[in-house]
Amino acid sequence: NLRIVPQMPSNAELVAGETRLHVRAVGLNFRDVLNVLGAYPGDPGAPGSDCAAYIAARGAGVKHLQVGDAALGHGLAALASVARSDSRLMASIDQTLSFEQACTLPTTWATVHMSLLAARPQCGQVMLLHAGAGGVGLAAIEYVHWLSALAMA
Repeated sequence: NLRIVPQMPSNAELVAGETRLHVRAVGLNFRDVLNVLGAYPGDPGAPGSDCAAYIAARGAGVKHLQVGDAALGHGLAALASVARSDSRLMASIDQTLSFEQACTLPTTWATVHMSLLAARPQCGQVMLLHAGAGGVGLAAIEYVHWLSALAMA
């Protein structure tokens, strides 16, 4: 049920803390697949959240991003050429990451970071990770190694 539809005008004024994005790449997640198949329980919203973009404009109070910065994060309905985001969900990137690489990071790494914060693994500890072959699993293995713990997936 994907189709091309006109975008809302992008010249609406931004609210405080919001950024306008010129989207360069979008990472699709399993939620997006379920969404377009009509199999997501409840209202999943528009497809596309993980994105990499140039900051096109910023609302009042946005200090960590400048217009023209390359950034990654979560956009609202980012499967478009222009999107909006809460600036707290965006971070600058440098030239070591392409837009295509950067758009794969927000959900997977946020999920792993929050999960492992709760687990509090210690250096040398063995961590059993389920589903190590998916995006979150691969990120978890890398994160556990970064913590100098042992990952068993």
